[in-house]
Parts: sequence; structure tokens; C-alpha cells
Amino acid sequence: MAVHSIHIFDRRGKTLFTKRYAKSQGPAEDAEQLSEQRKLVFGMLFSLRELVGSLAPESAGKNGGALHSIKTAAGTLHNYETISGMRIALYTDNNNIDASPSIRTALKYIYTELWVELVLRSPLYIPNNIDIRSTNFEQKLDAYLGSMPWFR
Repeated sequence: MAVHSIHIFDRRGKTLFTKRYAKSQGPAEDAEQLSEQRKLVFGMLFSLRELVGSLAPESAGKNGGALHSIKTAAGTLHNYETISGMRIALYTDNNNIDASPSIRTALKYIYTELWVELVLRSPLYIPNNIDIRSTNFEQKLDAYLGSMPWFR
């Protein structure tokens, strides 16, 4: 399965990190397209989460209204949301959709082991002013995703 991009948003929709893995057309088109994609992804996740939350039965508990993935004809958007409202979204193609539980586990690992350890616990971390380039988060993320059997 091809991974197209990964996005990390805070609870207000601010993009904390984004990276494209698919082949790009050029730097100018890529930056504009990625910016538009970030807005659309967060808007869709926010809207669908509200819809799922309103449709889930009250007896389902806190995870009853969780939104794990969205499959369209173009691809699948895998979502992991933390208790604080931070969202990690991984956009893939639809091949080998059986890897979905594995992807959910990977997104949880990215948050708990990479984001928390390398970004939030970094002495260079300043809330609301995250400079991801000051940590080795991106290198560790690339190495981790590259080690996954479904990543290509």
C-alpha cells in the first residue's frame, strides 16, 4: 500500500507537522496542493467526528464515537485522535486495506513513542510554537514508517 502523506493537527486545527511521501509535481504546486489538502483533511475529520459522535449510542462510552478510518474511491484516511484532541492522519491508497488495524497501532506508536518523546519532551519545545526541525522526529518517523510492511 502506498502512503501519500501524514498530517498532525492540534485540537484547533493548526497543522503541527505534515509530510508528503507520494511523488510530487514540483515545489510550487506541491506546497500549494499540500496546504489545500491539510485544510480539507482537518475539515473532513472535524465534521465526520461530530457526525459519528452524534450518531453513536450513549451507552457506547468514550470510544463509541471514535472515527478510525475513512475509505473513498481515491484512498483511505486513517485517523488517530488523542484525549487532548490532537489528530494524526495518514492518507494511503486502497490496496491491502487489511492492514488497517496495523496502521491504527502505528499511529498510536507515532504519538506515544515519537511525538511525546521527541517533540513534547524536548527542551526546545515551546507550546504553540513548535519547530519540528529542531528535533529528530522526522528522521525517526521516516525510519519507523519505512520499517512497516505496508509502507511503500
